Amino acid sequence: MKKHQISILLAFISTFAFTQSKDVEVRQLELNTELDHFAARVVGDKIFYSHNLTTKRGRPIKDKYSGFVYGIYEGEINSDGEIVNGKPIVKTELGQFNMSAATYSKDGRFMYFTSNHTGKGANKLKGIETYNLLIQRAEYVEGKGWTNFETLPFCKPNNNFAHPALSPDGNTLYFISDIRGTKGKSDLYKVSVTNHKTYGEVTKLSETINSSRTEIFPFVSADNVLYFTSNRRYGKGGLDIYRYDLNLSDPEQLPVSLETPINSPGDDFSFFLNDDLTSGYLSSRRLKGAGGDDLYYFTKF
Repeated sequence: MKKHQISILLAFISTFAFTQSKDVEVRQLELNTELDHFAARVVGDKIFYSHNLTTKRGRPIKDKYSGFVYGIYEGEINSDGEIVNGKPIVKTELGQFNMSAATYSKDGRFMYFTSNHTGKGANKLKGIETYNLLIQRAEYVEGKGWTNFETLPFCKPNNNFAHPALSPDGNTLYFISDIRGTKGKSDLYKVSVTNHKTYGEVTKLSETINSSRTEIFPFVSADNVLYFTSNRRYGKGGLDIYRYDLNLSDPEQLPVSLETPINSPGDDFSFFLNDDLTSGYLSSRRLKGAGGDDLYYFTKF
């Protein structure tokens, strides 16, 4: 009986030990338009984000299935956290293909991003064949841009693999997938990374982290805390951002939903926290947004 009481107490402490500052300020960025802007990541003095590929007239490009095609853009950050001078990244791979939701090594040399298989695979959720999502790795070479594109070896065409996120030491890659054994529509997984060349065995994160719903957009902060998005029950909106401390060994620890104004009654996702652990960016479809997926800058976290 005492053991059971202690377990409940530990779960309560680990779940509620984190207190989000009541002074958090969230501000919509000026670059937002009716098109999508999401998945911002700061690397050194640059910021990368995902945005629609557009025609010369500014209209969003769609694939043959009427889905938007995204590209990765880079920009600079001014003193107010605004993204300025945004432009598509330079890459050696020619043609228009989907690139979004990326993560980067600390030195900015390697990028892992979400793309699509070139051949169709089974989509178990829809019961049809689709161009499923995969994760690719690219390397930045001075004078060339992003080059040496490689699909990660575990990305099989009959499943989806997306939203990569490197750990602070660069030795672990977190991502989402719907492979066999997935609890919801997509679960959080991880794999070890060695020199950005070889990868270990794919491992699903614990059942206390994954739910019977959908988990997407993982991110691991400088203090080794996992943030991710889920539409699990009892959230504040459609998609909410959750926090889970990877430093704790308590198996009873549960993910904690972030408070407003980080989460809102709308869809909130793709959380990023700067190394100062007080400021960062998130993506959202909330009231009074510009129209699509919008980027927001927050401080005093």
